[in-house]
Amino acid sequence: AGVTWNQGETVYLVVAIAARSDEHIEILANLTDVLDDPDTVQRLAKTTDPLDIVARLTQARGETVPEAVRAEDDFEKWVDVALTGGAGLHARPATAFVEIAKQFQAEIRVRHISKVANGKSLVSLLKLGADKQASIRIMARGDDADAALQALAAAVRHGLEDEAEAGHGVPDAGSEAALRLASPSIAGIAAAPGLAIGPLRHFRREKIVVAATAKDATQEATRLDQAIATARLQLRELHDEVKARSGAARAAIFRAHEEFLEDPDLIDATRRCIQSGHSAGWAWRESVEARVKEVAALNDALLKERAVDLQDVGRRVLRLLADTLEEEPVSFDVPVILVAEDLSPSDTARLDPARIIGICTAGGGPTSHTAIIARSLGIPAIVGAGPAVLHQVEGTQCVLDGNGGNLFLAPTEADLAACRAAIRSGSRTFHAASMILPSRVREPALALYAFCRAADDAID
Repeated sequence: AGVTWNQGETVYLVVAIAARSDEHIEILANLTDVLDDPDTVQRLAKTTDPLDIVARLTQARGETVPEAVRAEDDFEKWVDVALTGGAGLHARPATAFVEIAKQFQAEIRVRHISKVANGKSLVSLLKLGADKQASIRIMARGDDADAALQALAAAVRHGLEDEAEAGHGVPDAGSEAALRLASPSIAGIAAAPGLAIGPLRHFRREKIVVAATAKDATQEATRLDQAIATARLQLRELHDEVKARSGAARAAIFRAHEEFLEDPDLIDATRRCIQSGHSAGWAWRESVEARVKEVAALNDALLKERAVDLQDVGRRVLRLLADTLEEEPVSFDVPVILVAEDLSPSDTARLDPARIIGICTAGGGPTSHTAIIARSLGIPAIVGAGPAVLHQVEGTQCVLDGNGGNLFLAPTEADLAACRAAIRSGSRTFHAASMILPSRVREPALALYAFCRAADDAID
């Protein structure tokens, strides 16, 4: 018969979710679908079998495009195709899609269920929320529409350079067991394997100040163009740097960042804001933040993480448009474990592994581009540790276990000895480093590592 919850409200079903990080997203998405379906609500309210509820809240969401929302806005020429990658239409495959679409003069649109996106806009594609194995409709209108459809459909069927295929998926902890220490700990999610011992330091990002208004719209539009051009050069340099250090697959993250700078919807929105009397910096910040919120609100956890990438690109341009930039020092005299609310891919790529020996963030996930770069640098990392990590005292001695996802605070001498023994064994440290080696040098590197271990034992 239900229970009284608030005054005048009767509740028939209470759902409580216990989960780490974004594990609850799919359940919430299904729950939202249930609330929009009165028949299902009534059925679940009266069921006597709890498995009815479990099944409905954990089933795969339907991907079929309803006929009722198809025809009215769709172009005459279209093709339906299923995403074949392991993680949906997120940053890297969406970047590949946009790069192909821009080779054609035809207007390109993409439909996923009831949402329609500009096929030449990376942000617009991300906002579709098309997760793995979703069905999308690619539409084209123009002189070369047929060729565009053929090329794009073929690219989708071949996976669009999916990140999971390039080893960018959730890290495998392998055979490394989580470290068990007596010291108090903060639990997070393992993002990059390895162990680190060092003092805790908080990451502080610079403050960027921009004027709200400007008198000369033409001059502001020129400033915007110059800032975007400079940011594009910076990203190409960063791409080349990461490619030389960690390979083309991981450097491709910054190709996606560069594509954000060429996003027609984002740039048009910023220009309209400038024409209404705002400064280039203010207009750019507002346009980026609006799109960050839209991407962050998506149901798919991996797609949500791309909001950080968009924010990173937005901040890069904003620094170039700043009226005031209050720099915060990020260099350290001794090796440290860096703690932050979150780190952008650009922040992470600039870290010196000789000084930053571990990373722990309050937010983020193991499939974020920040985590991917941390793995490529061989820096042990934990993500999703929650706000408690941000309140720890600067300089506190810590042990970070990137295999088990724990940050141990003020470890005892016994715990430090156990951790040093684990590091000394070398297996954990090299496990992190060997992940980033190209196949052509992995075997020689393993042989060199074995020789060094033997030499170390001989010295002892």
